[in-house]
Amino acid sequence: MSFMNRAEHSRTNEGNDAYGCIFCRTGKEKLLAEAIERSDPAIQTIAAEKLRRRRIGRTFTREAVPVFPGYIFFRADAGYDVQKLSAQQDFYRLLRTPDGAWQLRGTDERFARMLFEQQGVLGFSRAYYENDRIRIVDGVLKNYEGSIVRVNRRAQTAQIALNVCSRPVTVWLGFELMNPCERGEETALKKHDEES
Repeated sequence: MSFMNRAEHSRTNEGNDAYGCIFCRTGKEKLLAEAIERSDPAIQTIAAEKLRRRRIGRTFTREAVPVFPGYIFFRADAGYDVQKLSAQQDFYRLLRTPDGAWQLRGTDERFARMLFEQQGVLGFSRAYYENDRIRIVDGVLKNYEGSIVRVNRRAQTAQIALNVCSRPVTVWLGFELMNPCERGEETALKKHDEES
């Protein structure tokens, strides 16, 4: 089952869930994720993707591309026997914490949880210009605003610094600039929510 079928799949023991990360052959992330889920319905996997703009001639299109080539995130019961995962073709190794545990912790766990909440696809964030700076209003970049390393205004992308599975990683993610009318509506809505 791929992340697209996530809504159809429910887990019975979500309170005991743990998140992990697999290192695999680059380019085989989706195939391995699907093979793991077919072999064991007790595990959910995500080969994370991001949406990006692609220019073809004078036309811009959107396409999904891998965020972390060679990595798959998974969710399973905290007591799940991860040894059986290594039998899969294109599986290289399970990433572990310094103490040998497969369960992600802290910011790694929060990031994996966010990937599952986004159903594996990191879409565009919404932003606006304010005093020569770009302010993120909502979307994936909202939570990482303090970690933005660089901004490419023309391409409407921001490079964010992450620490994934105890390894520093930088990722370019897209944002959409709001026009002033949308920004005014957003500010009014935010003020209304704060008053409620």
